[in-house]
Amino acid sequence: MKSELIIIGAGLGAKSITLEGAEALKSADSVLYDRLVHPDVIDMIPDTAEAVSVGKNPYAKNCIRQEEINSAIEEHLKRHRRVVRLKGGDSTLFARSLEETETAEKCGASSKIIPGVTSASTLAAKMSQALTDRRTVSGCVFITGHSKNGDCPYSFKALAELGLTIVVYMGVRNGGYIASELIKHGMSGNTQVLIGSKLESPEERLCVTTLASLGDVLATGDYDHPATIIIGDVTG
Repeated sequence: MKSELIIIGAGLGAKSITLEGAEALKSADSVLYDRLVHPDVIDMIPDTAEAVSVGKNPYAKNCIRQEEINSAIEEHLKRHRRVVRLKGGDSTLFARSLEETETAEKCGASSKIIPGVTSASTLAAKMSQALTDRRTVSGCVFITGHSKNGDCPYSFKALAELGLTIVVYMGVRNGGYIASELIKHGMSGNTQVLIGSKLESPEERLCVTTLASLGDVLATGDYDHPATIIIGDVTG
């Protein structure tokens, strides 16, 4: 029978995995799970399944590379009928899921992606805020704080002029630079910013600040990765 790779976004908290994701996890023969998957979700992995941690630790010297994860997927697909790739947050956003489905395709396996609740939605809800408001902000844009090459290859002039909420993932290291560039290109330094660090964990930290103060806040070291940053007055 043809092997199958199922990529599941587990959300951040113990209860934010979708019903579809939880059901698919029950039937796994093998599970490759990320570092940020909640322990209670890890406990949902069947005892009969082979469970392997492939979690990345950003900026760590011996951080596992995506190529190694792809190789692990390939190896498990050769031995198991149903392989689950369990990810924290949403499996469709900054999750490298396409690289993994392409690995499955090369192996002759089928693939399926099950989305989860992304950290931006979790942070906005925790602060009783929203990412959009039909009266004032008609949309939002998601960016990563660093590209594959480690830089921020954006047109900050275009971002500043959009008038939309800007969500920055993985932005602790370059958050101050992003803020300064947005201000330089016309965004008000008084624009409100939400920061959520290690959401849904015992070390969770939340902060409300301004764009002008973002760099200083992040420089304190109080907000470590993983962190999500929401920039926009819709959060006010």
